[in-house]
Amino acid sequence: NGNGNGNGNGNGNEWKKDDTSLCFTVIRLLALVLGVNVNMGVGAGAGVGGSNTASATMAGNNSKYSNSFALNVLISLVAKGESIVVKKKKNSSSSATSTTTTTTTTGSILDGDGDNDNDVDNDMMEVDHDDDDHDDDQDFNGTLRDTRFASATATSTSTSTSTSTSAGASKRYSYHNNYNNRTKSKRYTRQDLQTVTKLDQLYQSNINMAREEVLKKQQQGDNNIRGNKSNKDNQSETLYHIANAIGSGELISEWALVLFPPSLRAASKHMVEVELEEARHVFVSILSMVLSYCTGIKSRSCAMSPVLSKIAFQSNLMEQLWEYVQKQLDRVKTQKSRTEPTSSTTTNIQQSIRAFSAASTFCDLFVHHLLAMDDEEFLYVYTDKNSNGKARSSIGVMDIIEILKLNLYQLYWSKPVVVDNLKLPSNIGTLSLEENEGCQRLRFLLSGTKLWNALYQRWSRLYTTVKFCEQECWHFPRLVTREKDEDGAVVDTRGGDGMQDDLDIFMDDGDDTNSMDLDDTNNDQNGSSVTATPTTADEENDALASSFKDPKMARILTSIPQAIPFDRRVKLFNSLLKADLARAQDETQAIRNMMFSMARGEEGAEFQGRIQAKVHRDQLYEDSMNQLNNLGTKLRKKVSVTFYNQVGALEAGIDGGGVFREFLDDLIKEAFNPEKQHGNIGGPLFVESSSMQTLSVNTSLTPTSEVLSHYQFLGRVLGKAMYESLLVEPQFCLPFLNQLLGQQNTLDDLKNVDAEYYRHLSALRRMDAADIEALGLTFELSSQRHSSTDGNRSVATTTVELIPGGSSINVTKQNAIRYVHLVAHRRLNVESAKQTNAFLSGFRDLIPAAWVRLFSPYELQRLISGDDTVKGFDVADLKNAMQYAGGYHPSQVVIQWFWQIIEEMIPDQQGKFLKFMTSCSRQPLLGFQSLAPLPCIHQVRLSDEENSLTSGGGKDLRLPTSATCMNLLKLPNYRTKEVMKSKLLYAIESGTGFELS
Repeated sequence: NGNGNGNGNGNGNEWKKDDTSLCFTVIRLLALVLGVNVNMGVGAGAGVGGSNTASATMAGNNSKYSNSFALNVLISLVAKGESIVVKKKKNSSSSATSTTTTTTTTGSILDGDGDNDNDVDNDMMEVDHDDDDHDDDQDFNGTLRDTRFASATATSTSTSTSTSTSAGASKRYSYHNNYNNRTKSKRYTRQDLQTVTKLDQLYQSNINMAREEVLKKQQQGDNNIRGNKSNKDNQSETLYHIANAIGSGELISEWALVLFPPSLRAASKHMVEVELEEARHVFVSILSMVLSYCTGIKSRSCAMSPVLSKIAFQSNLMEQLWEYVQKQLDRVKTQKSRTEPTSSTTTNIQQSIRAFSAASTFCDLFVHHLLAMDDEEFLYVYTDKNSNGKARSSIGVMDIIEILKLNLYQLYWSKPVVVDNLKLPSNIGTLSLEENEGCQRLRFLLSGTKLWNALYQRWSRLYTTVKFCEQECWHFPRLVTREKDEDGAVVDTRGGDGMQDDLDIFMDDGDDTNSMDLDDTNNDQNGSSVTATPTTADEENDALASSFKDPKMARILTSIPQAIPFDRRVKLFNSLLKADLARAQDETQAIRNMMFSMARGEEGAEFQGRIQAKVHRDQLYEDSMNQLNNLGTKLRKKVSVTFYNQVGALEAGIDGGGVFREFLDDLIKEAFNPEKQHGNIGGPLFVESSSMQTLSVNTSLTPTSEVLSHYQFLGRVLGKAMYESLLVEPQFCLPFLNQLLGQQNTLDDLKNVDAEYYRHLSALRRMDAADIEALGLTFELSSQRHSSTDGNRSVATTTVELIPGGSSINVTKQNAIRYVHLVAHRRLNVESAKQTNAFLSGFRDLIPAAWVRLFSPYELQRLISGDDTVKGFDVADLKNAMQYAGGYHPSQVVIQWFWQIIEEMIPDQQGKFLKFMTSCSRQPLLGFQSLAPLPCIHQVRLSDEENSLTSGGGKDLRLPTSATCMNLLKLPNYRTKEVMKSKLLYAIESGTGFELS
């Protein structure tokens, strides 16, 4: 508000860290300098180093480019992890000196010291004073040390910062009313409601633009600074000093300890409670600005932030900050309940700004905190799922989930964030209250989404062992779109072909070596943040979003799909499949071509609309791979299968869909068999973990081109099963499911592959220094690779360095954490990368990556194999869906016998019955009512003469048969239950092929 001018007289008093009141004065001054609107209403200034001179005020914040803007940008860059290195160099054209700057990246959440303090590398933040005769007490090696602050608050009210005229307030109030009315009544377009991924990209792009602008201006010397060249250089240099001092986190951390001590009494030593609350308001506002460039949806993009690492692990601060956030959000909620829906006041807007900025700040900090916390510690500290029966921390994870859900529902659905809200907090001096509110809502959308997804990812990992909340806790209230359809969103079939063409770009790219797209971050090989550019995963999400008519629903599905119940997402997934199937398996043109050929009298005119496959039952895998693996995306077409039985005779059954389903079911059982080797590759493609009984990639196989072709085929086979909505048996380990979803595995995922290995590796973090050194470990890892050449198997042991020069770096107490995470990363993400990339390239020929990202790893497994918790199938569900034909009726005694026999079957027999009738041994994911056509029992009438053949248990009576393409069971009307049971069991367990009846 205005230029922020203020007068200050320094008195040289030393700042004492326990002086809360003086600390408040310092941060009030800093807030004015940065242009942070904290409603202080007074001018302020400060003397530096006891020099009794008033500090120079910053240039007006209302200009497009100001020193406040530059300082905000520089501080935020340092806080994000970039170090500002300032050196003064001689200008070649004159004797004057010029200031240049470069940026580098330092720190890491796992910085090799064994702790999580992300110590800033001082060498990267040095300031060179070659020609500086000024000697002060400041050491800017990453912090301000022994610096004395003096402050005085101006006694007169500053007209530039205190109040606004009633006319100005009225204008602002009127504009906000119009803004609210406009956004409330507006029919949102896709341009208004870009996906959250796109908003994040635009936000990061704005950050990079501001970064380049400020660095360029500071290198050139800003013409807005009054005075001679020397003054400009000195002031630019001061900006860098302040940026490094604040952005490195040292001062922020000290202020946090003063304003958020373990007890209120300690903080109230020099202040009354009202003043303390105001001091915290100012501090949180500054902290929010400092962390503004850490805002985003990718949890690891700012893992190297020094501010995050210094503050996020102060448990007392985090607890009090969470309490503060809850209080501020409650005030916003209270104000909304007391205010007319179409009205708003300046006070309400200011409260919203305060609440949303505090909430986004907490989200950024807590996500960083969770990165270094394993599952056991998380459960012990933040949930009641531990031996104590209660959480150790006052931060309850259930409270976070619930509060985030309520607020994200507003930001995504009730009053969604729009593209117009895209502003940078660092340019706060040029923003109106309404623009600032929109900016903070957008930040809360991005950071809140990041935290909610981080918690959901951990919940998904723990789902099968410890559920710290029920699945319903993640669901938004029922979402009804303007289309009023049952599912809340519909596939936009009007633009279906164009959408599919976009998806084909990614599905046809078989040469992509980076198929295992990781959604988490855009980092270079050193872990530093780079310019935000759309990844393949981001583009696929945009293509998926375009397939739904309602842009609000599309935004939710591509960012926080867990907010929608699983069954509803399955229906949406099936809608996507149905639309693509209609396009890929349209046989109209093929039929037309055949008819034209026949009309022209061409000999051998055949129907060319389907892929024909002829396979021997005793060579199922080999024949299938030879005929189908090279089809790529063409495998989305219909496939007709003809079987040769065990004696080499052609089976007469005609494939109307059921033969192919049985073929695919049998093929997958054989292909993923952990005890069977395919070809001359040296071992099975998937192995079963000893603890979890789930399948993982066999990393002991040397990834030759032949081996990778097998993995690519398996990916296509599994993709075809999902594409045809066929449930299959393989149960995959969590890390492999994560890779199917494009997620990177972490240390906690290792226990789902090898629980024993995980326990031993994790134990290093808690061992004494002497015990660790006694193990003699270095930063290298040995592994074995199996290969087979001309039938001769060989084993090769290789040793790789986890970091450059790792063989000569011993594992110590200080770097054990880094070692543990590097080992887990190699075991889970690196060793299987080539095999997994090959599998994904085949899988994505049929199922676009964005489609499966609608689900969590556990839900994806359900999508592949159904609900594995149900043994056999739900007899009552099948009974409710069953149709009857040929004279049968559910009231007849023959049908009652049938259901009694089904209920008496063991789960394995029930699975065989389902396969006999439908070609699939698994219960449909959405129940038997979802089968098309519905299952049906058709009566086969036996004559009195046939029914009289009961000698020998009726062995001469005809057996039940089925038409699997129609889910039809042809059941003879047997005279006794015993005969029916023996005939039915014989039929389903015989394993015979398809013939004509």
